[in-house]
Amino acid sequence: MNELRIAQSQVNLLQPEFTTDQPDLQSILALVYEPLMQWRSGRVAPGLVASWEVRDDGRSWLLTLRDDVRFHDGSLCATDDVVQSLERMREAGGAFGMGGVYSPYLEPLSFEPVGKTQLLVKSSTPTGDLADIFAAVYVGKQRGPAEPPLGTGPFRLEEYVEGELLRLSSAARPDHNSQFSELTISQMPSASDRYSALLNDQADLATGLELMQPLPENDGLTWRRSTNTLSVIGFLNGYEKPFSQPEARLAINFAVDLDAIIDRVWPGLAEPAATVVSPFHFGFSDALRPHAYDPERARELFNTCDMPEELVLRTPLVIPDRAPQVAAMIQEQLAHIGIHVRIESESDRPKYAMDTSQKRIGHLALFDSSPLSTYRVLQEKISSQTQGLWWQGVTDSQADQLIDAAHLTLDNRKRSEAYSRCLSWLHANPHWLYLYHPVKLYAHRAELSGIEFDHAGLIRLNPASTRAS
Repeated sequence: MNELRIAQSQVNLLQPEFTTDQPDLQSILALVYEPLMQWRSGRVAPGLVASWEVRDDGRSWLLTLRDDVRFHDGSLCATDDVVQSLERMREAGGAFGMGGVYSPYLEPLSFEPVGKTQLLVKSSTPTGDLADIFAAVYVGKQRGPAEPPLGTGPFRLEEYVEGELLRLSSAARPDHNSQFSELTISQMPSASDRYSALLNDQADLATGLELMQPLPENDGLTWRRSTNTLSVIGFLNGYEKPFSQPEARLAINFAVDLDAIIDRVWPGLAEPAATVVSPFHFGFSDALRPHAYDPERARELFNTCDMPEELVLRTPLVIPDRAPQVAAMIQEQLAHIGIHVRIESESDRPKYAMDTSQKRIGHLALFDSSPLSTYRVLQEKISSQTQGLWWQGVTDSQADQLIDAAHLTLDNRKRSEAYSRCLSWLHANPHWLYLYHPVKLYAHRAELSGIEFDHAGLIRLNPASTRAS
């Protein structure tokens, strides 16, 4: 088979500097462009950058590009192109008009090309985590204002109709011997329509099938599943009681029955969460386990706290998927220990995100946490020193010290251990209500092989040598 036809929920070729946490859109970016570095099994691995050297106690990073990297028009990708991509990302806006996610990380950096293949990045402060930021920087070569930038990725753009389809052809690269010469990606918002396209030979691969109800059986397709790095959480309002009290934050983690929620809302399609990141994040310890459901222990802890007459739980209607059902179960479970919960629903998802960033979350609010970087999650959502966009007012000096210690550790193994200590502390002393990590479902025609899906939800196409005969 020379063509692979993919059905997914969205088709939108973003500018490479515009960040997204939508797996379908990330997959498109990764097919057309390359990041400076890339995530592999919770760690940063080479991408466009073949190697890097940390100098001056973490204040300087020397990046060396792969040899002879070329854009899809044949022109050489040099350090000047990398600098321009970094500058565009530093200046880029973000979703919902809230500013660029990476601007605060890139702002204090300076970039000095060293010849055509090396770049010296200088930071005003020491850091062991710049690789996390570089893993999100996709490099593109700007063309005309109406044309998408050129990439260096495994596939080049041939045709694009926003919201409809994307057609790509394989780029001849020594390191990418693709089994497919052409990809056609079609937008089909409905999971049922994507599945029907598979059955009717209008698609070879469909993503996002976990939203189907009920799930099909014995259909002759190959079904694949991947637990996602996304964390579905309950943000807790640390500015006021009860969740300004650590005992209350721990109590709600005992009071909510994660297994029951997963069983009723996502039968078999989620894994309980144990801390602020997934088991696939850097520094996660295999020793961490989700809090066991213990309503009596929860009641005891809540009885030591100053409690309002009712808790206000805010929820969007979409993102996280099935959030209203999750909210209803939390309300039901807290009622079992005598805590009344009033649910406030918001149909305008951008408004809900804006409200959450401005700390209008009631007592708790359902949300999701998507960064692949442990460092970013802690900086943007946990650190009371940084007080990032999504920080909800919990002051925890021990967590702050552990975050700083990990961030300033340069050795990868020791930094992983330092982050592990921080994640273990946050398990025992939660800032959030830890809920679950979704499981993503994919299906493809049975004769296909060499197609993988990583824990971030990206499609990975293996070389032709892995294809079944």
